[in-house]
Amino acid sequence: MQLYTATLALLALPLLAGAQGRSFLGLGVIDTPGHYTLNRELSSRSGVDAILITASNVTLDLNGQSVIGPGGKAGTGIRIRGARGVKVMNGHLSNFAFGVIVENSDNVVLTGLQIRGEGLPVTAPPPETGIMIVQSRNVIVTENALFNVGLGVFVRGGRSYGNRIAENTLTGGTNGILGICYNPADGDPMGPRSDFIYGNQIVNFNIGIQFSPTSRANIAKENTIAYRVAAFDIQNDTNIDLGNTTVMFP
Repeated sequence: MQLYTATLALLALPLLAGAQGRSFLGLGVIDTPGHYTLNRELSSRSGVDAILITASNVTLDLNGQSVIGPGGKAGTGIRIRGARGVKVMNGHLSNFAFGVIVENSDNVVLTGLQIRGEGLPVTAPPPETGIMIVQSRNVIVTENALFNVGLGVFVRGGRSYGNRIAENTLTGGTNGILGICYNPADGDPMGPRSDFIYGNQIVNFNIGIQFSPTSRANIAKENTIAYRVAAFDIQNDTNIDLGNTTVMFP
């Protein structure tokens, strides 16, 4: 498979050469494999996806640039849908309902992202969420910094398994509810299974890590949790809490 390279720009992106004339224009869809680099700040004024990745074998380097949402718990910064072999790295996402969503995908890496919420009150679920993984496998979430979100990392659905959430810094604001949460997905009563949650710093959420009753065989090891109400809410004892350091947030 031949890959192509493109540079993302604000609102009007250059034509992506080749691949039967496919193009990537504006805040929209990456539907062609390749390596993409963001070369300036992007601002999304709508409540939709700023960038949607539907192609496999894509690397999106945000290049230290920012993708800024409309605020008010609207929109998604980056959504990866039905793809495999995707990497997103090295940039800033702020003022979205969801910083990143990975759905029905596998072999995805999210790294070096700084995701910031507005710290909004939770009037209806879900709260502002940094990263959400839905029905996806072998997703690696590592070395990211999430700040002022209501929910840090949200993993959903029985077809989510084998993911790794490691060495991230998750900091809630005044309205921080859950640092890391495992739940069923819409239309699927089962929760995620066999994930490894390791070496994260989780601070200023009501609950540090929560596993729903149908989330099974997940391992939380050597995380540092400064909680407001409880470090863990483990509702199925097949999930393992191993060597974590916990303290109540002062």
